[in-house]
Amino acid sequence: MTPERDLYKVHYVEDGLTVTLLLKDVSAQNDRAENETATGGFQMLNLNLSKTIETSPGHELVLSVFGKNLLDEAARNHSSFVKDEVPMSGRNLGLRASYSF
Repeated sequence: MTPERDLYKVHYVEDGLTVTLLLKDVSAQNDRAENETATGGFQMLNLNLSKTIETSPGHELVLSVFGKNLLDEAARNHSSFVKDEVPMSGRNLGLRASYSF
């Protein structure tokens, strides 16, 4: 059974700038089936900043900076068959660029 979870999201857009902050609050899961192990709760904080630049009519450059699991939680997906051996990804930071033409 999937544990309860709450999602909190702030999304802001202005002049080609987009900011998204997402907090996922997942409860511990102790109500389980036979041969299923319990899973602890966790909080996952993600941030995405993007800037869209129109280089010419119909052409856009999008530059992004993102961070996933910024709290560096040792989280486990309760519905995963390998949750006891393989935790979810730790802190992840990155840059992304795309060009549409």
